[in-house]
Amino acid sequence: MKVWSRRNTASQYYRRRAALCWDISRFCSPVFAVACVPPRGTHGFPSLDSLRPLLHPRTRPPSHGLTMHGKVVVCLLLVLLDYFAVGSFVSDIGGKINESADTTDEDLAKVMYLLADEYTPQCLWVVVSDSSLRQQPWRHSYLALDPKDGKSTIDYINKNTERVTLFSCFTFLMTRPPDSSLMPLLTDSSNMQLTRYFIIQFPNESEAHDLLLDKRLIDEENVAALVKTNTREVSYRVMIRQLFHSSGFTQVLFINGWEKGKGFDNSDDIFPEQMKNFYGTKMRGVTLDFRPFTDYSKVRGSRVVVPKPSLDVFMLEVIADKLNFTYELVMPEDGLWGYLRDDGHWVGVVGDVEFRRANFSLVLSLTLERIFSVDFTRIYYNDPLSFVTAKSRPSPPWLKLIKPFSSGVWLLALFSIVTAVILYYIIYRAQALLGTHYLVPSRAFMHIFGSFVNQSLFTIPWLSSGRVFLGFWLLYGLLITTYYKTSLTAALAVPFVPPTLDTLHQLMRSNLKFGMIDAKGSEYQLFSTSNVPLYKKMFQEMSFLSSSESMEKVQEGSYAYIYFKSNLNIIVKTEYTNANGETNFHVATEEFFPGGYAWAFPKGVPYRKTFDGVMAYCLQAGLIDKWERDLYSIYLKEAQDNKTPQQRKKEKMEADAKRNDGQVVLNLNHLQGPFLILLLGSGSGVLLLLLEFFVARMLFAFPTSSRGFSPFSQKTLMKSDSQTPSEGRVVSRFDEKGNYVIRAVLKGN
Repeated sequence: MKVWSRRNTASQYYRRRAALCWDISRFCSPVFAVACVPPRGTHGFPSLDSLRPLLHPRTRPPSHGLTMHGKVVVCLLLVLLDYFAVGSFVSDIGGKINESADTTDEDLAKVMYLLADEYTPQCLWVVVSDSSLRQQPWRHSYLALDPKDGKSTIDYINKNTERVTLFSCFTFLMTRPPDSSLMPLLTDSSNMQLTRYFIIQFPNESEAHDLLLDKRLIDEENVAALVKTNTREVSYRVMIRQLFHSSGFTQVLFINGWEKGKGFDNSDDIFPEQMKNFYGTKMRGVTLDFRPFTDYSKVRGSRVVVPKPSLDVFMLEVIADKLNFTYELVMPEDGLWGYLRDDGHWVGVVGDVEFRRANFSLVLSLTLERIFSVDFTRIYYNDPLSFVTAKSRPSPPWLKLIKPFSSGVWLLALFSIVTAVILYYIIYRAQALLGTHYLVPSRAFMHIFGSFVNQSLFTIPWLSSGRVFLGFWLLYGLLITTYYKTSLTAALAVPFVPPTLDTLHQLMRSNLKFGMIDAKGSEYQLFSTSNVPLYKKMFQEMSFLSSSESMEKVQEGSYAYIYFKSNLNIIVKTEYTNANGETNFHVATEEFFPGGYAWAFPKGVPYRKTFDGVMAYCLQAGLIDKWERDLYSIYLKEAQDNKTPQQRKKEKMEADAKRNDGQVVLNLNHLQGPFLILLLGSGSGVLLLLLEFFVARMLFAFPTSSRGFSPFSQKTLMKSDSQTPSEGRVVSRFDEKGNYVIRAVLKGN
């Protein structure tokens, strides 16, 4: 930066004239002394105030050696020439002032025109000056405003930019620095649709330096200051500022100069692109953990985090390398993504960006409410909301034996068996009245139930009614067993899985509880402010838990976790999926709130466009998709490394149970139903055996009578038998009619 200085001494000519004026004021009249000195600030000459020290007796210059008589003569001559000398002096000075002012306005207008025409020809020029400069022939589309009366016009332009102009930018040409009332309108950060350029004249370099470093212009990239130099020839110097510098501070630089009759010193751009190099400036980003977009490790006792591989971190590395800056990532103080408070401001990540506690944020949902408080880049990823639930678990394998039929069919089948046994018993009872043998109820049950297990009959009724009944019953049993076996085969081959929940309406009709993450973000803003009846009703029943707590409740099977689909997918695939690719979680197919992700910046910051440009290159190069695939592999390996040896061994055994052709090898888990029936039948048989043994012991304890014989067929036991068994023994066999006979032979019979 060049060093500048200011001349404060008067010319030697005026020093001598000041001494003469002192003598005149002392011996003649003080009026002449005032007339000898030019008016304040005339054409660069010193003012009367600056010459007063020279008129002091102690600092007064020499009186040119005049004696008393000489002074009287000079006084009389000056009095005689008062009308001519003083009058012509004042009129001459006044003429030069007016001529100089006109020349200055023309030169200033020329310099501003050349700069604006060279560097901002595509913009609408807004001339903010007094009447003299506004009347200059600008030969360009311009709007002339008075500094005092132009506030309302500028405010209207800010609020209706798209309706009042078709230009892509504004160039403000100002003959003096904006005052405190005009500055907020010129630097309104809420109106950044069009680029703004400023060319401002300053009375001196000190004021130009102060305004260029003014914090109110921190978001204005294109500001140039014009300062007229104290030389004989009309000339101006052009000053600009460099927002980012290797020193870490904003610097003011002299970029160019203009001299009347010679033009500009060089062709350097007074509005250079400053956002392409940040010179190692440290930027601060704010975010929360949100895989696969952001991931980090926390630092104890600090908001600063250590970034880990994630999509936005990869993109930030590319942008930082391209723009030459360093960064640190922090968490928001309140640990929230951000929702709108009643006072119109935001909390969480959005609030940190809005109040400039951070230079930018990473992944953030772009919503209509947020764009009024922060600026966003382009959307680089579309991600809707969805929800995850536990898969509808199939019934235990042993229940597959009863699943082929519904409960109604089973009850009807049981009722039919009971009815058939009664009818079958009645038919045989009727036959007994005609002189034939009859069946006991237990034997009738075995005949009827045997048709279901393909058991042949030992006897059949000889009455036509019995045969017709038995024929239709056998047909009924054939159909029932065929249907059962077919359905059971299908159930074993393709296990039945109850339907999963895929829509919010299904979720509301279910008995599951549901909730969202406690780091309230755009999803919270949606449900809390929506007028949709479904959303309003769900918000009243909503619970808010952390991501890990929500997934644990989902795993229990009684909870649904509502969040963004990409995050749900990456959690399910990497943390809750085994080596076979199987998972007990289901991500709903319905998608709602189709939002997109972008980065947020404070309103009006000039570097947002540069970040957005590099982000566009990443999208066009396909890096987003590549990084997403790479992250899936990284997270999957990380999840496998975090599993215990027992978990990995179990998954390996399950994988080995499947053949290469995809067929499932049946194990004990699949066949637990048949073995359970075998165990149940064996146990029932043992219990009945013990019961019969106990009953037999009780019966044999009584004296010889008909009660000592088996109740199966007392009549048969009373008949004589050609083959008399040995004494004191019990013989059982089937007779010629097919009845099962137990015969007890006692001593003395």
